[in-house]
Amino acid sequence: MISINIWKFHCLEIEFPNIDFNKYYIKAKTEVKQIHHAHLSTNQDEIQIKIFYEDSSYFGEKLATWISSIDAKKFGSFIKVDLTQNHTNARLQKIDLSEAKLSGLSNGSNYYKGDEKYVIVKIDTVKFYWNPNEENKNTAEFYLGDKGFRVVQPFYGIFGPKTFFKNDGKFEINRMKDSTKFYKLGKSSFLPEFNVYSKDNKKDRTASIIKEPKIQFKYQNEITEKESVFYGDIVLVLASFYHHIKIDYTLRRIHLTESTITIKNIEQKNFFDTSGSLWGFEINWNFNKFLQSSWQKETIKNFELISKAVTLFNQSHLVDNSSAFLIRYNIIEICDKQKQSNEKFTLLLSKNKRKEKQKEALAKLLETIKTEEHEVFKERWVNIQALLQNKPMKNQLVSFLESQNLDPKTFPIGIKELKELRNNITHGSIDKVDIEQLRKANILLYRISGILILNLMGIKEWRLNTEIK
Repeated sequence: MISINIWKFHCLEIEFPNIDFNKYYIKAKTEVKQIHHAHLSTNQDEIQIKIFYEDSSYFGEKLATWISSIDAKKFGSFIKVDLTQNHTNARLQKIDLSEAKLSGLSNGSNYYKGDEKYVIVKIDTVKFYWNPNEENKNTAEFYLGDKGFRVVQPFYGIFGPKTFFKNDGKFEINRMKDSTKFYKLGKSSFLPEFNVYSKDNKKDRTASIIKEPKIQFKYQNEITEKESVFYGDIVLVLASFYHHIKIDYTLRRIHLTESTITIKNIEQKNFFDTSGSLWGFEINWNFNKFLQSSWQKETIKNFELISKAVTLFNQSHLVDNSSAFLIRYNIIEICDKQKQSNEKFTLLLSKNKRKEKQKEALAKLLETIKTEEHEVFKERWVNIQALLQNKPMKNQLVSFLESQNLDPKTFPIGIKELKELRNNITHGSIDKVDIEQLRKANILLYRISGILILNLMGIKEWRLNTEIK
């Protein structure tokens, strides 16, 4: 099982360095203490911290007031955590809340434990550092949420009465023949698989076999925590892009030499379910075949850009047509990192001869301008001398798409029309937008943006289908 909620809670000492809570809400009889005792508990759907305080300090109300003035996404960065001497498990080295986002706060009138009042803070992630597990050293299990079933399921055959079997006391499932090898990624290798365990109660007539989707990792000896998390993020982006939906880990358990790290995340339950593949880019691969392609080198190099593009790519499936168009157009723009060099005209005359000709040209031009405006025109003339030596630059968008082996001349909708659509939507001129043209443009940009992401991954087996019905 993946649950890390073995104990009811962990005892902590929590501090908010550099935050003066005494200036918030009302002036209280008792000043807010700098350090508070707290209980951290987790389950599948929730991570919560009970922070205890003296009722007369009004810390709960002051905390709520302070929270309303900060970015909830950065909540964890304000917290310093220390384990108490009597914390619940001797194997636990430290707890890190620095990446936690605030998801809720409650401060009920009945929130008391003895004479102490408490406030409940809910967050989305927590990281635990445990003493190392020598048996599992240099391995990791990254467990996926419910959306992860679509990632792992294709690696197994059809489930039936003989699908599950016990091996050395552990349940296993028959895998597809071509899906048993680990895929290499930097200093790691990985494999999507199910974690299987049984659930039984002596009072029940039936026992259950539970399967959980996960990515199993193996590491080289010198792997770091940062690298292991990075490789996990890469696999997550690949899966999210292939399936056209944001997929998350709910628990990452990383076994390193100095410690075992568990990172608990709360899965977002409410989501629009979409299904995807690479067929829209004329690649008829399942996810297994996708992972067998040569994506590793370029994906590692371009990961930051790929991650941003995939997030937008999946977001474009959850919004209306106008918003989807703008998002997909934006993907093209963020993928375009090229810089065009200025190509200059070939000069035939010497520098002195050129100046002489330019002086003659200026004299002719001044004959067309009012005398009182000559000085202003001369200043303008000086400023454009350098520009006149450069040849007209190619359209930036056209140049970029051609560099990606995409020929805009074959597009069913021209670059000019795409830009006009973007301008009309951006400026709110919806009455000028042709709905049928927008539909076709969205299909075209879906294909183009996906191909650009594949190019960033180093995958060239795509083909742009320019036929749109």
